[in-house]
Amino acid sequence: MKVLLPFLVLIVAGATTATAIFLRPKPESREPIVTTTPIQAMVADSRPTQLIVHSQGTVMPDKEATIATEVSGLVIDVSPRFETGFFVEEGEVLLRLDPTNFEAAFSEARANLLSAETALIQAEADAEQAIEDLRQVGIENPSALARREPQLEQARLLVDSAQAALDLAAMNLERTQIKAPFAGQIIETLVDKGDVLAGTGAEVGRIFGTNEAEVRLFLSRDDLTHLKLPATPSAINAAPEEKPKVTLTAGEGNNLVERTGWIDRLEGNTDSVTRLRGAVARFEDPLAIHENEPEAPIAFGSFVRAKIHGDVLPSAFRIPIVALVGEDKIRIIDSENRLQERTVTIRKRNGTDMVITAGLKDGELICLTPLGAFVPGMPVRIEDNGS
Repeated sequence: MKVLLPFLVLIVAGATTATAIFLRPKPESREPIVTTTPIQAMVADSRPTQLIVHSQGTVMPDKEATIATEVSGLVIDVSPRFETGFFVEEGEVLLRLDPTNFEAAFSEARANLLSAETALIQAEADAEQAIEDLRQVGIENPSALARREPQLEQARLLVDSAQAALDLAAMNLERTQIKAPFAGQIIETLVDKGDVLAGTGAEVGRIFGTNEAEVRLFLSRDDLTHLKLPATPSAINAAPEEKPKVTLTAGEGNNLVERTGWIDRLEGNTDSVTRLRGAVARFEDPLAIHENEPEAPIAFGSFVRAKIHGDVLPSAFRIPIVALVGEDKIRIIDSENRLQERTVTIRKRNGTDMVITAGLKDGELICLTPLGAFVPGMPVRIEDNGS
């Protein structure tokens, strides 16, 4: 019994286990659960597309001048508009210097001219009389000296010299009125009534032109491939409406100001440090003082963002940059809602979007959701089919 008992226990246990396995309930059959990834997508839609190049710069006046004297003298009158911030017109008198000495010089020059003209009349009469006297004594071919031609030429030169002196005196008298060289805004004044300005070149103030403003924009070599900017004499001299357009914006939100201008010219040099090339944009009436319904002004020194209108492609896709995978790939949702990767040709890209010219068809769905993990053919669920 001691030998057989362990074997009997094993037999009974095995039989019990086999019976339990045979009689256990069968599990229910279920369909496998397929997990889909939610994404956002847009429909590919090709259309004529204008390439836009972005840049930025600072607004500066197209004209800037230091107003200086051309004669010396005492300031006896100052225009009430010769103050910082006032607008003046071209040729407007800003300062007047004491004209006494210049009026005296003008009168003296005029008297000298009258005297020289009188001497010329006398010299002409003497020359005619000399020729007549020589003819009467039978001299048909007298010398130039006998005809008094040197005296006559000297008299003519004295008249010319006196006329030049009179012109200079008149100009100096006119220069006692210091005028605005162009229409603009006074930026700085350096003198006042009672000041004595010694010599030519004494600075009296500074003025900015207000008819147009300039913005210097820096562009990369890649940017320039998408633009046709004025770089030749004929292109630079063309009318503004024939040049590439540029949209300039300053400020943010409710304070956003937008102006339309043009690229006036492309500079001939490349910056030795940044390797960027400068283009000069211009726009009219920066301070909004000439419009019937004035726009918001853009003050000189303001920072602006620029969008330069470049080449127009007959057919291209403009896609948000979030759809880009790597350097030149996007992901397409196929007819079975599975994700596939596609290589495309990108003509232009920036921080917000890209322009695709090949590798994509109208009507295809483009994935706009960046995915941390991607497997070709993975199932997806479109939550927002935007455009």
